[in-house]
Amino acid sequence: MQWDKQAWCPVREWQLANMNVDKNMSAVLTVTASLTRFLERRFQMSLTVHLHEQFLDKATPAEAGLLGCACGAPSLRRQVSLLHRGAVMFDAESVLPLEGLPKALMDELQAGKRPLANLLLDQGLSLARSDLSVVQVASGVCAGRWARRSVLRSASGTQALVVEVFHNEFWSRVQRLTGQK
Repeated sequence: MQWDKQAWCPVREWQLANMNVDKNMSAVLTVTASLTRFLERRFQMSLTVHLHEQFLDKATPAEAGLLGCACGAPSLRRQVSLLHRGAVMFDAESVLPLEGLPKALMDELQAGKRPLANLLLDQGLSLARSDLSVVQVASGVCAGRWARRSVLRSASGTQALVVEVFHNEFWSRVQRLTGQK
């Protein structure tokens, strides 16, 4: 999926335009802390990571612009699914420029067992999420699904572009967990 071809809407604009959206959907799409920790606290939804692919790549022009790195900068690309009780809730793709990436974090990423934001936080890296944008995917296999894109930045300089695409089952499960119909 070419995420740079989507019509991403900055979260503040999206919230104003979508004031009628379910409060849980809005909370999930706009959370700036670790999404997996938020889901666990708010919905008691414990997620596991299924690593699909992780490989060395180069940042595309759009990715480099968001990450503030050189176009073509060596990067680690990571594609995972996050599951709750064996069912895929959402897929995530992360791009992390290799420059300044701590070895301990690289080792954890290669293990492929834990969500990226949790790894950054557990490495003692303070975390900020910027450029948070939302889109309802327009075409392709993900058409109609909600997605969000953001840049995770740590005080140490580690950063990652993260795109998360939510499956319809995720929203159904959130409704069941909160007792909504």
